[in-house]
Amino acid sequence: MRAKLSRKQKTCKKRRIEPRERRQHQNKLQGRIDEAARKNSQQIVEASLREEISESLGRAKGQRRNLEDQTEVEASCNRCGTHYRGRFYRAGSYKRGLLSFEACMTIAVPRVSCVCGGMVDFEFLDLVPYGRTWFNVEERARELAGICVSLRDGVQVLAWGNKQPLAIASVSKMVNETARLAEAFHAGPLGRVPAVVMLDGVWLKLLCPTGEEYTDKKGRRRQRVKKRKFPLLVAYGVDPVAGERWLLDWERGRDEDEESWRKLLERLLKRGLDSERGLELVAHDGSKGLEKALELVYLGDGVEYQRCIFHKLLNVRRDVAGEEGMNPNELRERRKEIVAEAARVYDGESEAEVRQALQGFCTKWRKKEPGAVATLERGFERTIVYLKVQERARCRGQEYSRECMRTTSPLERVQRHFRQKARQVLIFHSEAGVAASIQLVIGHHHLADPSSQHWARQLEEALLAA
Repeated sequence: MRAKLSRKQKTCKKRRIEPRERRQHQNKLQGRIDEAARKNSQQIVEASLREEISESLGRAKGQRRNLEDQTEVEASCNRCGTHYRGRFYRAGSYKRGLLSFEACMTIAVPRVSCVCGGMVDFEFLDLVPYGRTWFNVEERARELAGICVSLRDGVQVLAWGNKQPLAIASVSKMVNETARLAEAFHAGPLGRVPAVVMLDGVWLKLLCPTGEEYTDKKGRRRQRVKKRKFPLLVAYGVDPVAGERWLLDWERGRDEDEESWRKLLERLLKRGLDSERGLELVAHDGSKGLEKALELVYLGDGVEYQRCIFHKLLNVRRDVAGEEGMNPNELRERRKEIVAEAARVYDGESEAEVRQALQGFCTKWRKKEPGAVATLERGFERTIVYLKVQERARCRGQEYSRECMRTTSPLERVQRHFRQKARQVLIFHSEAGVAASIQLVIGHHHLADPSSQHWARQLEEALLAA
């Protein structure tokens, strides 16, 4: 009988905790963790401030002043202007709010007075004058903007730990500080000059003031603005041997016209982009404004200009007319067939092979699709310039990758990041917002510097140096 009871006790079921009950206890425990973290953070900050005061005064709290001490410190009395620490003494503290990403706390900031009755102006290393946010809030705000989180959603994320939502205007100000990096990005000599440079533009939207004012529904005077599209002109460097790619420079143009492109090219030339430092090929999409600018800006002897094959094939596809009686599906298949065969024209390893393939294509399709054939033949020599540059490299014992020279497709992948940011913003409200967003995208995707350091921390260090 006893053996049966002992076996029954051993086989009894364990207690089953419901998920809701477990989550309630976890929330209580998390509340205690958050409160302990807040108190611990507050104590650490206050202790650091007291240590800084003790170091400046040259004595610990409770230690008597030496009236004969003539040591000067960086703090000064706002009444008599003295810098002698022997005249300074501790005068209690005052309360000040401090918001970090993890907690919102009220800290006691030590006061220092002078024997003349004035207050001592003392700037702490850990506190920004009149600042109420810890640096990690600003760092995280810029990081969220860089990964294309909207300002409104970013406010919610920033308040996740401290439960203190910031104003959208405050977060916008933190983000727009990144615009200062644009000036540094445009200045100074290029670190290295690539053999191949790709040029292209992407269109964005900006609200521009018209100079007029109006009264809104709440009776407030507002500046009237107008939506305007503008091109972001980008220069992308490519190493055709190693395959490395990096952003060289960008320019907010008025249009994809000669003046805007020339401004970017002249700045690149001034920064060292020329044939003497290794530039051999410039790939572009064939826009008229860019071609005129390339004629005016001399990049050195031997620099070749490659017309993007991808854009050429798009034009060929556009000019496929089809035959009479074709339905949309048949026309679509015809376009696919012609574009595929036109792309195979460029599979040859030498200029002779490519021209022979072109002749075969033209012979097959000239009667059926004269428009597409004419488009491919028009300016064909400009689409095979890469073969000449590739042959020069082989004479030097180098092998250039054709994928790095024939098209601007690698740059199109970069433009995709800018378009993603533009879709999130929808319309930029200021020029500073444009510059800040571009620099955030550049930093987030390591477009300019493939450093292994976390991009947000790298961005903060750049802001401190700017």
